[in-house]
Amino acid sequence: MYKRKKTRIQYQNSRQDVTGLVVNKKPNVKKEYWRIARAQCNKLFKSGQFTKTVNDKVVEGNINELEGKLNFIDHIDTYNRLRQAPPLNQTYEMAKHGHNKSKLLSGRERTFSRFLYYRLFYGNNKPTIVCEGKTDNTYLKSAINRLAGEYPKLADSGPGEKGNKYKLLVHFLKYTKRTRFLLELYGGTSYLNYFISKFDKQYKYYGAPKPDHPVIILLDNDSGFDCIDKTLRKMEKVTAVPLQRKKQNFRNAEFIHVIHNLYIVLTPIDILQQESMIEDLFDDEIKKIEIAGKKFNPEKNFDKNTEYSKEVFAKKVVLTKKSDIDFNGFKPFLDRIVKAIDHYDAMK
Repeated sequence: MYKRKKTRIQYQNSRQDVTGLVVNKKPNVKKEYWRIARAQCNKLFKSGQFTKTVNDKVVEGNINELEGKLNFIDHIDTYNRLRQAPPLNQTYEMAKHGHNKSKLLSGRERTFSRFLYYRLFYGNNKPTIVCEGKTDNTYLKSAINRLAGEYPKLADSGPGEKGNKYKLLVHFLKYTKRTRFLLELYGGTSYLNYFISKFDKQYKYYGAPKPDHPVIILLDNDSGFDCIDKTLRKMEKVTAVPLQRKKQNFRNAEFIHVIHNLYIVLTPIDILQQESMIEDLFDDEIKKIEIAGKKFNPEKNFDKNTEYSKEVFAKKVVLTKKSDIDFNGFKPFLDRIVKAIDHYDAMK
Protein backbone atom coordinates (compact mmCIF):
# COMPACT_ATOMS: atom_id res chain seq x y z
CA MET A 1 0.00 0.00 0.00
CA TYR A 2 2.84 2.37 0.85
CA LYS A 3 4.60 1.70 -2.48
CA ARG A 4 1.44 2.52 -4.44
CA LYS A 5 1.38 6.00 -2.91
CA LYS A 6 4.95 6.48 -4.16
CA THR A 7 4.08 5.35 -7.69
CA ARG A 8 2.86 7.76 -10.32
CA ILE A 9 2.32 7.36 -14.07
CA GLN A 10 3.30 10.35 -16.23
CA TYR A 11 2.51 10.41 -19.94
CA GLN A 12 5.16 11.03 -22.57
CA ASN A 13 3.42 14.06 -24.04
CA SER A 14 2.76 15.74 -20.68
CA ARG A 15 5.16 17.58 -18.38
CA GLN A 16 6.99 14.99 -16.33
CA ASP A 17 8.20 16.35 -13.01
CA VAL A 18 10.00 14.71 -10.12
CA THR A 19 10.81 16.54 -6.84
CA GLY A 20 10.07 19.85 -8.53
CA LEU A 21 12.23 19.21 -11.60
CA VAL A 22 10.96 18.69 -15.14
CA VAL A 23 12.64 15.56 -16.55
CA ASN A 24 11.09 15.02 -20.01
CA LYS A 25 14.34 15.21 -22.02
CA LYS A 26 16.77 16.69 -19.52
CA PRO A 27 16.59 18.00 -15.96
CA ASN A 28 15.10 21.48 -15.82
CA VAL A 29 13.10 23.79 -13.57
CA LYS A 30 9.49 24.60 -14.24
CA LYS A 31 8.92 27.60 -16.51
CA GLU A 32 6.90 29.34 -13.81
CA TYR A 33 9.82 29.06 -11.38
CA TRP A 34 12.23 30.70 -13.82
CA ARG A 35 9.76 33.42 -14.88
CA ILE A 36 9.22 34.52 -11.29
CA ALA A 37 12.97 34.60 -10.60
CA ARG A 38 13.60 36.60 -13.78
CA ALA A 39 10.84 39.09 -12.97
CA GLN A 40 12.23 39.56 -9.47
CA CYS A 41 15.70 40.21 -10.90
CA ASN A 42 14.38 42.79 -13.34
CA LYS A 43 12.58 44.58 -10.51
CA LEU A 44 15.71 44.46 -8.35
CA PHE A 45 17.90 45.91 -11.09
CA LYS A 46 15.51 48.80 -11.70
CA SER A 47 14.50 49.74 -8.16
CA GLY A 48 16.87 47.98 -5.75
CA GLN A 49 14.07 45.86 -4.29
CA PHE A 50 11.46 43.31 -5.30
CA THR A 51 8.45 41.47 -3.89
CA LYS A 52 7.23 37.91 -3.58
CA THR A 53 3.88 36.31 -2.80
CA VAL A 54 3.54 34.28 0.41
CA ASN A 55 0.14 32.79 1.32
CA ASP A 56 -1.56 35.11 -1.18
CA LYS A 57 0.10 38.15 0.42
CA VAL A 58 2.68 40.35 -1.32
CA VAL A 59 5.73 40.85 0.90
CA GLU A 60 9.22 42.25 0.44
CA GLY A 61 11.60 39.83 -1.27
CA ASN A 62 14.83 38.53 0.23
CA ILE A 63 17.92 38.86 -1.96
CA ASN A 64 19.51 35.79 -0.34
CA GLU A 65 16.51 33.66 -1.30
CA LEU A 66 16.66 35.03 -4.85
CA GLU A 67 20.34 34.16 -5.09
CA GLY A 68 19.51 30.66 -3.87
CA LYS A 69 16.97 30.26 -6.67
CA LEU A 70 19.43 31.48 -9.29
CA ASN A 71 22.18 29.23 -7.95
CA PHE A 72 19.80 26.27 -8.16
CA ILE A 73 18.89 27.09 -11.75
CA ASP A 74 22.53 27.68 -12.67
CA HIS A 75 23.56 24.34 -11.12
CA ILE A 76 21.11 22.56 -13.43
CA ASP A 77 22.22 24.60 -16.46
CA THR A 78 25.87 23.83 -15.73
CA TYR A 79 25.07 20.11 -15.48
CA ASN A 80 23.25 20.21 -18.82
CA ARG A 81 26.16 22.05 -20.45
CA LEU A 82 28.52 19.30 -19.34
CA ARG A 83 26.18 16.71 -20.89
CA GLN A 84 26.53 18.30 -24.32
CA ALA A 85 28.47 16.33 -26.93
CA PRO A 86 31.14 17.53 -26.91
CA PRO A 87 30.71 19.33 -23.54
CA LEU A 88 31.22 23.09 -23.60
CA ASN A 89 34.62 24.01 -22.17
CA GLN A 90 34.06 25.16 -18.58
CA THR A 91 37.54 26.68 -18.26
CA TYR A 92 37.13 29.09 -21.19
CA GLU A 93 40.80 29.70 -21.83
CA MET A 94 41.59 33.22 -22.96
CA ALA A 95 43.39 31.90 -26.04
CA LYS A 96 40.16 30.34 -27.26
CA HIS A 97 37.51 32.85 -26.20
CA GLY A 98 39.21 36.03 -25.02
CA HIS A 99 37.85 37.93 -22.04
CA ASN A 100 34.45 38.74 -23.48
CA LYS A 101 32.36 35.63 -22.81
CA SER A 102 28.99 37.39 -22.75
CA LYS A 103 28.26 36.05 -26.22
CA LEU A 104 28.55 32.52 -24.84
CA LEU A 105 25.94 33.03 -22.12
CA SER A 106 22.41 31.72 -22.38
CA GLY A 107 19.54 34.01 -21.40
CA ARG A 108 19.36 32.52 -17.90
CA GLU A 109 23.12 32.73 -17.44
CA ARG A 110 23.07 36.35 -18.57
CA THR A 111 20.44 37.18 -15.94
CA PHE A 112 22.46 35.35 -13.26
CA SER A 113 25.58 37.22 -14.38
CA ARG A 114 23.81 40.55 -13.98
CA PHE A 115 22.49 39.50 -10.58
CA LEU A 116 25.97 38.57 -9.35
CA TYR A 117 27.35 41.84 -10.69
CA TYR A 118 24.60 43.75 -8.89
CA ARG A 119 25.10 41.83 -5.64
CA LEU A 120 28.88 42.23 -5.61
CA PHE A 121 29.55 45.59 -7.24
CA TYR A 122 26.38 47.71 -7.25
CA GLY A 123 24.01 46.66 -4.48
CA ASN A 124 26.79 45.36 -2.23
CA ASN A 125 25.86 45.73 1.45
CA LYS A 126 29.51 46.26 2.45
CA PRO A 127 32.68 47.33 0.60
CA THR A 128 33.77 44.70 -1.91
CA ILE A 129 37.49 43.89 -2.02
CA VAL A 130 38.82 42.44 -5.28
CA CYS A 131 42.36 41.10 -4.97
CA GLU A 132 44.81 40.37 -7.75
CA GLY A 133 45.47 36.79 -6.65
CA LYS A 134 43.74 34.09 -4.61
CA THR A 135 46.38 34.09 -1.88
CA ASP A 136 45.94 37.83 -1.27
CA ASN A 137 42.57 37.12 0.37
CA THR A 138 44.29 34.89 2.92
CA TYR A 139 46.99 37.47 3.68
CA LEU A 140 44.55 40.34 4.16
CA LYS A 141 41.92 38.46 6.15
CA SER A 142 44.67 37.28 8.49
CA ALA A 143 46.07 40.81 8.83
CA ILE A 144 42.63 42.30 9.50
CA ASN A 145 41.93 39.56 12.04
CA ARG A 146 45.06 40.42 14.03
CA LEU A 147 44.64 44.19 13.66
CA ALA A 148 40.84 44.31 13.94
CA GLY A 149 40.85 46.63 16.95
CA GLU A 150 42.76 49.29 14.98
CA TYR A 151 40.54 49.14 11.89
CA PRO A 152 36.85 49.50 12.87
CA LYS A 153 35.96 50.24 9.22
CA LEU A 154 37.28 46.82 8.19
CA ALA A 155 36.26 44.61 11.09
CA ASP A 156 34.14 44.60 14.19
CA SER A 157 36.41 43.24 16.89
CA GLY A 158 34.91 41.44 19.83
CA PRO A 159 36.22 40.23 23.18
CA GLY A 160 39.28 38.02 23.25
CA GLU A 161 43.01 38.34 22.82
CA LYS A 162 44.73 39.18 19.55
CA GLY A 163 41.42 39.94 17.82
CA ASN A 164 40.51 36.24 17.61
CA LYS A 165 36.81 37.12 17.65
CA TYR A 166 35.86 39.54 14.91
CA LYS A 167 33.42 40.15 12.08
CA LEU A 168 34.61 41.31 8.68
CA LEU A 169 32.94 44.53 7.53
CA VAL A 170 34.23 44.08 3.98
CA HIS A 171 33.52 41.32 1.47
CA PHE A 172 36.38 39.59 -0.35
CA LEU A 173 35.55 38.33 -3.85
CA LYS A 174 36.37 34.64 -4.20
CA TYR A 175 37.51 33.51 -7.64
CA THR A 176 35.91 30.38 -9.08
CA LYS A 177 35.35 28.88 -12.53
CA ARG A 178 31.87 30.40 -12.49
CA THR A 179 33.12 33.91 -11.75
CA ARG A 180 35.47 33.40 -14.68
CA PHE A 181 32.58 32.46 -16.95
CA LEU A 182 29.75 34.62 -15.62
CA LEU A 183 31.66 37.73 -14.48
CA GLU A 184 34.80 37.47 -16.64
CA LEU A 185 36.87 37.68 -13.45
CA TYR A 186 39.58 35.26 -12.40
CA GLY A 187 42.36 37.33 -10.90
CA GLY A 188 45.47 38.65 -12.59
CA THR A 189 45.87 42.11 -14.07
CA SER A 190 44.68 41.02 -17.52
CA TYR A 191 41.22 40.08 -16.24
CA LEU A 192 41.08 43.05 -13.88
CA ASN A 193 42.07 45.45 -16.65
CA TYR A 194 39.13 44.21 -18.72
CA PHE A 195 36.82 44.51 -15.69
CA ILE A 196 37.93 48.14 -15.16
CA SER A 197 37.49 49.07 -18.82
CA LYS A 198 33.91 47.73 -18.86
CA PHE A 199 32.85 48.95 -15.41
CA ASP A 200 31.09 52.14 -16.57
CA LYS A 201 29.02 50.27 -19.17
CA GLN A 202 28.05 47.56 -16.68
CA TYR A 203 27.22 50.13 -13.99
CA LYS A 204 24.84 52.05 -16.26
CA TYR A 205 22.72 48.95 -16.87
CA TYR A 206 21.14 49.31 -13.41
CA GLY A 207 18.49 51.87 -12.52
CA ALA A 208 18.44 51.16 -8.79
CA PRO A 209 19.60 53.81 -6.28
CA LYS A 210 23.35 54.46 -6.37
CA PRO A 211 25.61 52.04 -4.47
CA ASP A 212 26.14 52.57 -0.76
CA HIS A 213 29.61 51.02 -0.75
CA PRO A 214 32.73 51.07 -2.90
CA VAL A 215 34.45 48.33 -4.89
CA ILE A 216 38.19 48.36 -4.19
CA ILE A 217 40.69 46.53 -6.38
CA LEU A 218 43.99 45.72 -4.63
CA LEU A 219 47.05 45.39 -6.84
CA ASP A 220 50.77 44.78 -6.62
CA ASN A 221 52.71 47.92 -7.53
CA ASP A 222 54.86 46.18 -10.15
CA SER A 223 55.13 45.75 -13.91
CA GLY A 224 51.77 43.95 -13.96
CA PHE A 225 50.11 47.32 -13.33
CA ASP A 226 51.43 48.74 -16.62
CA CYS A 227 48.45 47.59 -18.69
CA ILE A 228 45.99 49.03 -16.17
CA ASP A 229 48.00 52.28 -16.01
CA LYS A 230 47.50 52.67 -19.78
CA THR A 231 43.77 52.00 -19.46
CA LEU A 232 43.37 54.55 -16.67
CA ARG A 233 45.13 57.27 -18.68
CA LYS A 234 42.59 56.82 -21.46
CA MET A 235 39.67 57.37 -19.06
CA GLU A 236 38.43 60.89 -18.36
CA LYS A 237 37.31 60.92 -14.73
CA VAL A 238 40.12 58.96 -13.06
CA THR A 239 41.64 60.73 -10.06
CA ALA A 240 44.80 59.84 -8.15
CA VAL A 241 44.63 60.87 -4.48
CA PRO A 242 46.50 62.97 -3.52
CA LEU A 243 46.48 64.87 -6.80
CA GLN A 244 49.74 65.44 -8.67
CA ARG A 245 50.32 68.91 -10.09
CA LYS A 246 51.81 68.09 -13.50
CA LYS A 247 50.40 64.65 -14.16
CA GLN A 248 48.71 61.92 -12.22
CA ASN A 249 51.26 59.54 -10.78
CA PHE A 250 49.12 56.51 -10.08
CA ARG A 251 51.93 54.45 -8.59
CA ASN A 252 52.54 56.91 -5.75
CA ALA A 253 48.86 57.60 -5.02
CA GLU A 254 47.30 56.49 -1.76
CA PHE A 255 44.34 55.32 -3.82
CA ILE A 256 42.85 55.85 -7.27
CA HIS A 257 39.20 56.77 -7.81
CA VAL A 258 38.44 55.27 -11.23
CA ILE A 259 34.74 55.98 -11.76
CA HIS A 260 31.46 55.71 -9.84
CA ASN A 261 32.17 53.48 -6.80
CA LEU A 262 35.28 51.82 -8.27
CA TYR A 263 38.68 52.32 -6.61
CA ILE A 264 42.20 50.94 -6.95
CA VAL A 265 44.71 50.62 -4.11
CA LEU A 266 48.32 49.71 -4.90
CA THR A 267 50.87 48.25 -2.49
CA PRO A 268 52.98 51.11 -1.09
CA ILE A 269 56.46 51.90 -2.42
CA ASP A 270 59.09 54.12 -0.79
CA ILE A 271 61.88 56.26 -2.25
CA LEU A 272 64.26 53.31 -2.53
CA GLN A 273 61.70 51.08 -4.26
CA GLN A 274 60.56 51.06 -7.84
CA GLU A 275 58.14 48.17 -7.39
CA SER A 276 56.41 46.30 -4.58
CA MET A 277 54.18 43.28 -4.06
CA ILE A 278 51.91 42.26 -1.20
CA GLU A 279 54.44 39.68 0.04
CA ASP A 280 56.82 42.59 0.77
CA LEU A 281 54.52 43.54 3.66
CA PHE A 282 55.63 40.46 5.61
CA ASP A 283 58.78 40.46 7.73
CA ASP A 284 61.79 38.84 6.12
CA GLU A 285 61.97 36.28 8.91
CA ILE A 286 58.51 34.98 8.02
CA LYS A 287 59.42 34.67 4.35
CA LYS A 288 62.57 32.72 5.28
CA ILE A 289 60.56 29.88 6.85
CA GLU A 290 61.27 26.62 5.06
CA ILE A 291 58.65 23.96 4.35
CA ALA A 292 59.94 20.40 3.87
CA GLY A 293 63.40 21.81 3.20
CA LYS A 294 62.12 24.19 0.51
CA LYS A 295 62.37 28.01 0.46
CA PHE A 296 59.59 30.46 -0.36
CA ASN A 297 59.53 32.01 -3.83
CA PRO A 298 56.59 34.36 -4.62
CA GLU A 299 57.32 34.44 -8.35
CA LYS A 300 55.27 32.41 -10.83
CA ASN A 301 58.34 30.64 -12.15
CA PHE A 302 59.87 28.80 -9.22
CA ASP A 303 61.92 25.62 -8.81
CA LYS A 304 59.48 23.00 -7.47
CA ASN A 305 62.37 20.88 -6.25
CA THR A 306 63.86 23.53 -3.94
CA GLU A 307 61.14 26.21 -3.59
CA TYR A 308 57.47 26.46 -2.64
CA SER A 309 54.71 28.71 -4.00
CA LYS A 310 52.52 31.49 -2.67
CA GLU A 311 49.67 29.00 -2.19
CA VAL A 312 51.81 26.91 0.16
CA PHE A 313 53.03 30.06 1.94
CA ALA A 314 49.45 31.22 2.50
CA LYS A 315 48.18 27.88 3.84
CA LYS A 316 51.14 26.47 5.73
CA VAL A 317 52.81 29.66 6.98
CA VAL A 318 50.32 32.53 7.17
CA LEU A 319 47.28 30.55 8.32
CA THR A 320 49.06 28.13 10.63
CA LYS A 321 51.29 30.78 12.23
CA LYS A 322 48.84 33.69 12.10
CA SER A 323 48.86 34.27 15.85
CA ASP A 324 52.66 34.65 15.87
CA ILE A 325 53.09 36.81 12.75
CA ASP A 326 53.69 40.56 13.05
CA PHE A 327 51.22 42.13 10.61
CA ASN A 328 52.25 45.75 11.28
CA GLY A 329 53.78 45.88 7.81
CA PHE A 330 50.24 45.70 6.42
CA LYS A 331 49.11 48.88 8.17
CA PRO A 332 50.05 51.32 5.35
CA PHE A 333 48.12 49.12 2.90
CA LEU A 334 45.08 48.83 5.18
CA ASP A 335 45.21 52.59 5.81
CA ARG A 336 44.83 53.16 2.08
CA ILE A 337 41.81 50.87 1.91
CA VAL A 338 40.15 52.79 4.75
CA LYS A 339 40.89 56.12 3.03
CA ALA A 340 39.23 54.87 -0.16
CA ILE A 341 36.15 53.84 1.85
CA ASP A 342 36.06 57.25 3.58
CA HIS A 343 36.42 59.00 0.21
CA TYR A 344 33.38 57.26 -1.22
CA ASP A 345 31.35 57.83 1.95
CA ALA A 346 32.05 61.54 1.63
CA MET A 347 31.08 61.82 -2.05
CA LYS A 348 28.16 59.39 -2.50
